[in-house]
Amino acid sequence: MVEQEHGEIDYAELVIEVLSSLKRFMKFKELESLLGISIPTLWRYIHGDIRPSQERAKNMLLKLLGDDVIELMLSRVLKVAEGDIVSLYPIVYNVDILTFASVDAMIWGKDKGFTAIVTVEVDGIPLATMIAKRLGVKLIVVKKRKEVGFSKFIELSYITSMPPEVVTLYLPEGTIEYGDRVLIVDDLVRSGRTTSALCELIKKSGAKSHGYYALIGIGDSWRKSVEQCVDNNYRILYTIKPFSMGIGF
Repeated sequence: MVEQEHGEIDYAELVIEVLSSLKRFMKFKELESLLGISIPTLWRYIHGDIRPSQERAKNMLLKLLGDDVIELMLSRVLKVAEGDIVSLYPIVYNVDILTFASVDAMIWGKDKGFTAIVTVEVDGIPLATMIAKRLGVKLIVVKKRKEVGFSKFIELSYITSMPPEVVTLYLPEGTIEYGDRVLIVDDLVRSGRTTSALCELIKKSGAKSHGYYALIGIGDSWRKSVEQCVDNNYRILYTIKPFSMGIGF
């Protein structure tokens, strides 16, 4: 976690990280217009010549993490591949987007008391790792095969939606502790079936699913499953409305 001496968040450091990532997607003129801060000053922030005050950095983050910026950033990265397939690969493996999302998740989740981050292999691992680092909590990766080196597992099978198939999730016993307050992190949520299965797996371990964070949501058919798992304690960074295009990687 980016902290100062007394455990407080260093908002100045966070805003510099976000600015450095957003300049890959936005022109300095756009950032100047959004923040009301001159281009030379923004340039000096990014290059570490000067730092904004904590109060100014907080106000900057409120604007930089706003829905309009998220929409602009991700719409410039989303690619339509052959056959009207939307490729999410440029988003879920883009370091600058992951940096942005992990700061967003940290600000959203910093006071929620999470003690563990749980994700399912494989595409959610990069984001989950960055969020766990920022929040200063442990990371657990649930896998679809038994991990070598463990003898006992908590396991659960479910049927996926696209394509329909039986998948079994394996959680090594002891990796999640009884009473852990878990934040589930995912790259993409569509039907919510994986979320439901993961939520049940966490419950079987004696822990509690206390929150949910996803980079991309497709439509809203996932909402019931997510809310049954964590009530309203969730955040989806960017939602793609249902349309005729498919989603691929």
